[in-house]
Amino acid sequence: MLQMNSALKGHPLFLFPDFRRLFVGRSVSAVGDKFFSIAIAWWVLSSAGEGSKFHLGLVMAVNVLPVIIFGPLLGTLSDRSDKRRVMLAADAARAALVLLLGLLLWSGRLNLYWLYSVCFLISGFGPLFESAEAASILRLTSEEKMPQAVAADSSILQMSNVIGSALGSVLMAAAGVAGAFLFNAGGYLVSFAAVWGIRTELKPEARTESSFIAEFKEGLAYTFGNRPLLALILTFAAFNFFVSPILILIPMIVKFKLAASVTWLAVFETFFAGGSAALAAWLSFREARGGFYGKLFLSVLLVGLTFGGLYFFSDRYLACAVLFMGGAALGGGNALALTLFQGAVPDEMKGRFFSVLTTLAYAVMPLGFMVNGLLAERFSVDFCLAFNGLAVLALSCVVLLIPRVKTA
Repeated sequence: MLQMNSALKGHPLFLFPDFRRLFVGRSVSAVGDKFFSIAIAWWVLSSAGEGSKFHLGLVMAVNVLPVIIFGPLLGTLSDRSDKRRVMLAADAARAALVLLLGLLLWSGRLNLYWLYSVCFLISGFGPLFESAEAASILRLTSEEKMPQAVAADSSILQMSNVIGSALGSVLMAAAGVAGAFLFNAGGYLVSFAAVWGIRTELKPEARTESSFIAEFKEGLAYTFGNRPLLALILTFAAFNFFVSPILILIPMIVKFKLAASVTWLAVFETFFAGGSAALAAWLSFREARGGFYGKLFLSVLLVGLTFGGLYFFSDRYLACAVLFMGGAALGGGNALALTLFQGAVPDEMKGRFFSVLTTLAYAVMPLGFMVNGLLAERFSVDFCLAFNGLAVLALSCVVLLIPRVKTA
């Protein structure tokens, strides 16, 4: 008990009130985002007629496009601005836009064109908030506790997926699509209030006057001119290309491989997200001890083996165990990589760097979804599992061969 109390008192969430405020606010808004995505999918499938599947895919693409198009530019804006104000502006804008969707739905004027337009704008403010938030973690904590803080921060998305998947259907049944929109807008307002309460100085460091374009180019030159960083980023993007299709493969496994009900889809997604959240949360209590590349190798290797397990196992309960292991490996790998980036990238470059990283990671996702959809249609779901699993196993070896990033 004493050891547990000591661990809790040494946790970044206990030690740093401003980091705790940001964590709580972002967690609530992330759960709202999950509710919003469920509500959007339900509305499209219920209202778009025969082309509903196509339109759902198009909405997903629209949500990714702003990250790809505007990510690096928004990262530059974040580096030049007070990051607290940037996060406040992003939360306020997203809350207003989600409320606009709710108003359009309530008035009966919501259609696909309005949905595409407003979702595009909502997603456009996402990378602005995320780049400012990522660049603020070190300032809100300390160099010693930064790896634990990054692990805690990286667990937010997975924990929100667990909570959102478990409660999303309940919220939809109780309050409908409009209720989910209202909850999401409320989540952004909670995040706004949390960021408003931050007292740590988050203004940019003093620098010589330079233009927006000059700083944008400077960020790209830094990212693409640093060979070890670039090698890790490209490996990260390739990994995302082969792993992100799990989001569409899990429903295919349930429907075509296991012939199970939609309830098992919720169960599988909860186990996968739960494994990722659990490992990231565990890492948030652990002190960083080096050996990042060896740990990254093991994480990527285990993700590859997860695809193999799903290929060979047809038992639903074994599949739950495999998905939990795969989610844990994915959550651990993400936390380790982000910790390495936080330690290696100068504070004044973090906004631009993380925006480029996010852009590259998101850019491969639509292509990954399309390729796996075609492969599943042409061959089988098992073929997709084998294809992606072997590719990820090969990438685990690449992790051991790429040049090492030097941390400060």
